[in-house]
Amino acid sequence: MQNRQRGFSLIEVLVALMILGISLGAIFQALSSSRRISLKADETLQAVRLAGNLLANPALINTVLKDRKIAARIDEETGWRYTLSALPLEMDTGNKRDVFQVPAMFELTLCLFHETDLREKAFCTKQWVRQ
Repeated sequence: MQNRQRGFSLIEVLVALMILGISLGAIFQALSSSRRISLKADETLQAVRLAGNLLANPALINTVLKDRKIAARIDEETGWRYTLSALPLEMDTGNKRDVFQVPAMFELTLCLFHETDLREKAFCTKQWVRQ
């Protein structure tokens, strides 16, 4: 009568643990990437919201058209500041020496800066306005 032991050999257990470890590593890396992407999307969405609010403020637009450049912190939003500048709108005519300046039109450049402990990120946009 032969006595056979049933069970897994040490090699089989080690291979199974190695496969499990690699799988868990891939899962945790995917979750970490997902979290980073989510944080970047939240920051970008907040910048879009702030830019919309600033560019919809007629008093702020009139001030920058008069002063040509302003910079300030956004008091209600921790870590956010902006610069807003206005330059006369110039259109390229195709000739490098000849630029057409559009009367009573300005190009606004808004740059929002988000300061965190580790870095500062800039979000910039341009908009044309009539004076």
